[in-house]
Amino acid sequence: MKLNKLFLSLILSVATVFIYAQEKLTFSIQGGVNYSSLRFEDDRITDHDSEVGYLFGMSSNFYLGKKLYLDIEVNYERKKVSVYVSKIFINSVSFGGDFRNFDIYEFITLPVMLRYEIGEVNSFYVKGGPFLGYLLTAKEKINDGDLSQNLSEYFTDFDFGFSIGIGKIFSLDSSNKLMLELRNNIGLTNINNDPRSQYTKTNSLNFIVAWNFVL
Repeated sequence: MKLNKLFLSLILSVATVFIYAQEKLTFSIQGGVNYSSLRFEDDRITDHDSEVGYLFGMSSNFYLGKKLYLDIEVNYERKKVSVYVSKIFINSVSFGGDFRNFDIYEFITLPVMLRYEIGEVNSFYVKGGPFLGYLLTAKEKINDGDLSQNLSEYFTDFDFGFSIGIGKIFSLDSSNKLMLELRNNIGLTNINNDPRSQYTKTNSLNFIVAWNFVL
């Protein structure tokens, strides 16, 4: 509960800072798809495949000067991978065999990134910065069937990593822009606290479409 309040307080504090720091607010509403993978060390997992998930959220953009912006986002992200395992546990009972399970992780993420625009009109941009993720739930569908189990207790509440992306801006008018972005989120921390596993780190390639507007 304390961690939940800390994460919520962090989001509200960051939002308050950039709202009062700007005379004119610029917001973005965004959504897209992700292609997730894992970096792991687990004797039970023989291999894994990346799967397609999705994300949506909003951000505010603070102009720092000379084509440099600070983008602060709050996103919901649903990451999905399929893992091949030689052993599964259901209600603490072990079953051996060859299983292909689908693991689904749902996060609230807070990326804070610097964006630099290249060009004058309809410019390209590059961006990068850290992100903090809060795990809402982790669950597993066994052999893609009806049988599933909640895995949240085997993972930590927080993920931390670095995001880097490139994008293109299309100006619609003086107050509205369309932004297309390809971004890679690289998790740097071990999110697995299962004693049967050495570590698990996240990774996702994201294609994001954002509508940027001025209030």
